[in-house]
Amino acid sequence: MEPKPSCIQDLAIADPIAAYGIILGVPRIPISINASGSFSSASLDQLPIDAALDTTIAQRTWIDNMQYSVQQPNCFAGSIFKTLYDACLRQVPSIGVRCTVQSGPRYLVSPNFTPLENFVNLMASRYVSGWPLYKQQSIEVEFILLQAPPFAVGDNASPYNVTLTFNGWQFLDHSVDEISVDSAAEALRGMGLWVPQECP
Repeated sequence: MEPKPSCIQDLAIADPIAAYGIILGVPRIPISINASGSFSSASLDQLPIDAALDTTIAQRTWIDNMQYSVQQPNCFAGSIFKTLYDACLRQVPSIGVRCTVQSGPRYLVSPNFTPLENFVNLMASRYVSGWPLYKQQSIEVEFILLQAPPFAVGDNASPYNVTLTFNGWQFLDHSVDEISVDSAAEALRGMGLWVPQECP
């Protein structure tokens, strides 16, 4: 479904490069980037797990959705209660996440460990036009146990696996990365859209 003119106008103010690429008709493609970790025990005094991204951010990317999954594959294995346990575990995973964007520029997304289920709501409420990540930026993700999972005793308690997925989109034409914010804003003004002189 093509964006309505009013949506493009709003996007032009928030992100001139994204609006300019869409108006030019540059195809967009989806991308999913995962950060995964595994807790080998239910101990609360273990060090945070560094979860590297499984994809290099090689071009400008807009993240517009985050999801997560948690699994204790050995817990209730083969039992009819397995799916019920997994569903309840996802509601309260008891995992904290700390996220940092590295380089160009570097900033903290969550300075302190934030409950995973709260962290994933960030995108929809704050970045309605997408959270922009620039070419060659990287996301450092750390996971820590805030409390032991419900079934935390015995040989079947571990591993406890967690995956945080960043869903977004990119322009298919990489040349969009060469367009500056000022150039995109000026081009949009030439097309009749209102863009402030000092763009964010």
